[in-house]
Amino acid sequence: MFEVKEDELLKDMLNKVPNDLDKRPGSSLLYNALAPAAQEITKLRSDMDRFLEYSFASPNIPEEYLDKRCEEHGIKRKMPTYAIKLGIFYDSEGKVMDIPLNSRFSIDKINYYAIEKIEDGNYKMKSEVIGSIGNFPSGDLLPIEYIDGLGRGILGETILEGVDTESNESLFNRLMVKVRTPSTSGNKYDYLNWALEVTGVGGAKVFPETNLKGEHENGCVKIVIVDSNKHKAKPKLIQDTFEYIEKVRPIGATISVVSATEKVIDVNANINLVKGYNLGIAQQEFTKLLDEYLKSLSFKTDYISIARIGEILLNTTGILDYSDLKINNILSNIKLADEEIAILGTVNLGVM
Repeated sequence: MFEVKEDELLKDMLNKVPNDLDKRPGSSLLYNALAPAAQEITKLRSDMDRFLEYSFASPNIPEEYLDKRCEEHGIKRKMPTYAIKLGIFYDSEGKVMDIPLNSRFSIDKINYYAIEKIEDGNYKMKSEVIGSIGNFPSGDLLPIEYIDGLGRGILGETILEGVDTESNESLFNRLMVKVRTPSTSGNKYDYLNWALEVTGVGGAKVFPETNLKGEHENGCVKIVIVDSNKHKAKPKLIQDTFEYIEKVRPIGATISVVSATEKVIDVNANINLVKGYNLGIAQQEFTKLLDEYLKSLSFKTDYISIARIGEILLNTTGILDYSDLKINNILSNIKLADEEIAILGTVNLGVM
C-alpha cells in the first residue's frame, strides 16, 4: 500500500526540480542530495506497510504484535512448563530405596531432580529444562552426585507433561474462538474459552445441560479436553482445568471435566514409488503428514475421511499412486463419537 521503489521515487523527486538546474546522476549536487533521502523514504514506507500488516491479527506476524492484539481481548499466551516424570530407585540388591529430595540425575543430556516422594523408592522427578523436551527421556538415570547405597535409578512414565510456549497458531486460534463466538453469562462459549485458557489444554468441546450419563439436565455442563499434543488428558490436567473453571464460572452450574477418548487409526496401503525413491523415507514423511492431519481434526469433525488420507498419500514426496487403502482394515470413512479424537496408530505401506 505504501511501499514504492527507490528508483521510481528518486525519479519523481528529480522531475519536480526545474530542468535548468544540474540533475545529472552521480555527479550533481541535487542528485547526491535527493538520492539518500529517496532511500530513507523508501525504507520508511516499506516499514509502514509492514507495521500496518502487524496491526491485524494473524499467526504469521511476530509474537510481540500478536500478543498485543490478544491482550485487547483479555487473552494471554500460555507460558512453558516443566515436565514431571516418575523416578524409581533401587539399592545394590535390587530393592526399592529412598533418596534425598533434590537429588539430581541425568539422562539424554537432560537433568531431573527429585521434588516429592510418592511412596517408598518412587519420586516425582522434575526436568531442569523447560518445555516438552522433558517429556521424552526414559530409562536409566545417572546420578550427578554420589548417593550412598544407590544401585539403579529408572525414569519412567510422565506424571505431568511439560509444554512449550504457546505457538502463534494456537494463540491466534484462541483469539478467533473468543472473537467469533459470543461468550456471555456462562454460556457454552464461556466454558470453551475458559478450558482453552488452561496451560496444557490443546482443545476442548462443551456439552451444555448434560449429566455424566449423557442425559439432558439443566444446570450441568460437561467439558471434554485434550492435551497440547492432541492426545487424551492426564488426571492432573483434568483436575487443573476443573479447578480453574470452578474459580471463574458463574454460581449455579454443575460442571464435569473429562478427557477425550482416543480412537486409534491404523492405515495400510500399497503405493507406486518414483523410480529410485526409498520406501522407508516415503512412509516416514507420510506418517508425519498423517499425524498432523489427525491432530488438526480434534473436536472438528465426526469422521475420518479415507479420501483425505488418499490425498495426503498423493501429496507425499516420492509417491506416484496408491491402491488398497484401508483405515482400520476397512475401505470407508471412520466414524468418531462425540467425545472421541483420532490418534495415529500403525502405518504400513507396501510397494505395488
